[in-house]
Amino acid sequence: MQRMVIATFMIALAITGLSPAMAAGAESAAPPSISVDAEGKVTAIPDMATLTLEVETQAAAAKAAAQANSRQTDGLLQAVKKALGPPDKVRTLGYSLMPVYSPKDKSAPPEIKAYRALNRLEVKVLEVSRLGEVIDTALQNGATRINGPFWGHSRLEELQRQAAVNALERARSLAEALAQAAGLKIKGVDKISTGIRFIPFRASREPFLMAKAAAPTPIEAGEEEITAHLQVVFQVGP
Repeated sequence: MQRMVIATFMIALAITGLSPAMAAGAESAAPPSISVDAEGKVTAIPDMATLTLEVETQAAAAKAAAQANSRQTDGLLQAVKKALGPPDKVRTLGYSLMPVYSPKDKSAPPEIKAYRALNRLEVKVLEVSRLGEVIDTALQNGATRINGPFWGHSRLEELQRQAAVNALERARSLAEALAQAAGLKIKGVDKISTGIRFIPFRASREPFLMAKAAAPTPIEAGEEEITAHLQVVFQVGP
């Protein structure tokens, strides 16, 4: 399901050399070295997704709003769980019950006109091919808002290692070429500094609104980038 693409590396190179001794008995300067600043990129198709579902109800009394929300959320949970696979997960993110005020002029305090209950759920889908079905099920069974999908990778650590190793291989290859051009050889690695970045695709901030889906919701998981940045100092010598 994953497809790897190794992107072009951006390389910044610097060569440093020996400095003469400051005085008799003084310590020698650092040996010659080649410093390579390399950035590598691995792309992969997500195999996980997360949705946030919201159930919002409103009534004149707080108890009525809470009871309506409880019934609607329970129906949503039962329907969504049937659409999920065994490894998928659903959990409550938060619940709130708050007054809704009527707008008044500035001379009078606002008055409570109703109460609003809001229940937020998180659904993790580990098989993205079912994502459209889960969204449609939620829309048809009480979800008033759906946000997502937010993509993920079950093999993220492995992808990060691949990006870092590929960056190091590229850095060493270029350092060897520079050393050869300068009449030197790579003697070892003095220092490696790493930085790994995961750049996930985020869905639009606009939520799906409550609606009866006329057709299945199409979902396409595009490629995402996992980037490794290395700063490597290679020791060189004759």
